[in-house]
Amino acid sequence: NERFAYDSYRRFVQMFSDVVMQIEKPKFEAILDEVKAKNGAKYDTDLNADNLKEVLKRFKELYKKEKGVDFPQDPKVQLIEAVKAVFRSWNNPRAITYRRLNDIPGDWGTAVNVQQMV
Repeated sequence: NERFAYDSYRRFVQMFSDVVMQIEKPKFEAILDEVKAKNGAKYDTDLNADNLKEVLKRFKELYKKEKGVDFPQDPKVQLIEAVKAVFRSWNNPRAITYRRLNDIPGDWGTAVNVQQMV
């Protein structure tokens, strides 16, 4: 199913860009909303494969504008960037507050678990 494949990839590009590379989610939502409006779609599920190709093209343009490089296509690069994001998260304000509230030492560090998913 071509539409399913493009929608899955669209979700991956959006989530990777937001969670791993720290590009603000509303920027991607704005693109998605523009493409939906242009094509008379009320819901994401109303978009067809060609619409999703347009969304992906624009997502990747946004990524390049924000990061100065193309969206990584190599799964190893994607994995390494995701691992780095986990380690960065150890020192974000929410994690620091959580550790303080739960009496967890700041020098323990964090672990990364990698598992294969579809």
